[in-house]
Amino acid sequence: MRILSLLLTFLLLVGWIAIARYSYVCVILQNCDRQEISDDSTKEPIETRPKTLTVRYNDTVILKDYEEFSFSDGAVEPDAHPDNDRLLDDLATYLINNPQRQVKIYGHYRPSEVDLKSGLFENIGLARANAIRQQLISRGIKEERMALDYEQTKGEILGRPISFELSGDNKDDDTYKRVLFTFKDMTFSNANFAIDSEEFRPSGQFIVYADSLQTFLSQNPSQSVLIIGHTDDDGNPLYNETLGRKRASSAKAFLRKMGIKNKILISSKGESQPVAPNTTDANKQKNRRVNFLLKK
Repeated sequence: MRILSLLLTFLLLVGWIAIARYSYVCVILQNCDRQEISDDSTKEPIETRPKTLTVRYNDTVILKDYEEFSFSDGAVEPDAHPDNDRLLDDLATYLINNPQRQVKIYGHYRPSEVDLKSGLFENIGLARANAIRQQLISRGIKEERMALDYEQTKGEILGRPISFELSGDNKDDDTYKRVLFTFKDMTFSNANFAIDSEEFRPSGQFIVYADSLQTFLSQNPSQSVLIIGHTDDDGNPLYNETLGRKRASSAKAFLRKMGIKNKILISSKGESQPVAPNTTDANKQKNRRVNFLLKK
């Protein structure tokens, strides 16, 4: 009987310890439902984005079902994501296999980002498009095959930060002028010219570009610059051709004041080479521009 009594006492003690441990771990620490976490599970989960990114050539779908890019507020470089790399790999392969094709990269930005600029680029949309272009250059695509463009979204949700538009090799067939935004083929438009004005009002980004241009030209005296003036379609074509030339002349005078001594030529395309339809104020501002081409 004594042994049985000791056994019952021991079992009661074990039960009491189990209940006490449960109360401490589960009730007080609330740790009962936690699972052991492996080293891999400590990593941040990969965000899943809509697989709605499509690349077309005319009406033909070339690439589809890729996840959209993503940019943090005010960021120029996209958030890292494997599916975006897959898209760029596949797009680069397509362009290498189809050397007659060109691509235009659109960078989009939020209304709250309208005043943000980066480097030589007058808005963050262009800077984002250029960041994608640099990734394609690293994959073997020549810079001159990739034009840039930009759009501001209507709301703060950046659903499609980057989009692509393929075209053929005949640039004359394009409805709107492709703008490269490269050092040797640079364009400035945003607020450089007011409506119906020839006065050149250089932005901070143009000042940065002009300073680099001055350094480059001083080291390459055989290089010349061709400045082409463009307008929107307000007024008649003859008037706009004259206005475009005056704008190019105004930009030339600015470069001369900076001390650039290389040969500078001017030309005008007037309203004949819009980059976008003249249906909105934003598009008309894109069309009021000057193009700087470096030539040997």
